[in-house]
Amino acid sequence: MALVELFLLISAVNAGLTAQPPNILFVLADDMGQWAAGTYGNSEIKTPNIDKLAKEGVKFDNAFCNTPVCSASRTSYLTGRLPSQHGVHDWIAGGNGCGQNPPIFYSREETTYTDVLAEHGYVCGISGKYHLGDQQQPQHSFSHWFVHQSGGGNYNNPPMVRDGQCVHPDGYISDIITTDAIEFISDTTKTGKPFYASVHFTAPHAPYTGSDGKADSMHPKEIVDQCM
Repeated sequence: MALVELFLLISAVNAGLTAQPPNILFVLADDMGQWAAGTYGNSEIKTPNIDKLAKEGVKFDNAFCNTPVCSASRTSYLTGRLPSQHGVHDWIAGGNGCGQNPPIFYSREETTYTDVLAEHGYVCGISGKYHLGDQQQPQHSFSHWFVHQSGGGNYNNPPMVRDGQCVHPDGYISDIITTDAIEFISDTTKTGKPFYASVHFTAPHAPYTGSDGKADSMHPKEIVDQCM
């Protein structure tokens, strides 16, 4: 329901625009294959909101991933360059910060589309998974920075970074990310400036079950029941 609320908010905001540049919302799932959606022929997985977007918008039938791991693909999204060009070839295990290891800003020398958007008056915010190193430091013109401390893990009370501080907010991470994104969009809308919002979920990446081997000890029961 929170994701539906997010899309409704974006629609309402853009409907009131005239000559102002459009607001941009980028929703990114983690470790989700193209086949894992109803719109691509999977009758077992229930993805009504994704299916609706595909039906009413544009659906890609011939798209490819240069490197099927998170950090490399995310850098390619941001830069428009191949892993052999930007230098991130795999998922990042070190350099994330928050006391785990010395922070490394892997894409420091790159220009990203968020840098370009910010130069043209956009307020850029990210809520969720970043996983490109040095997560405690806002990067590439993001003025709103609420990201996972590393790349993923337990879905409950997750390790996050807010305003440079390492925190562990209470709750389920998908709800936490969505709520933060809605607040960013609402606050930025009041300024009259166009916004770019990256909403990067850690779902549906593992873990799928808790330490007891049960899915509903890691994920809300209503979600588990829908998928079983």
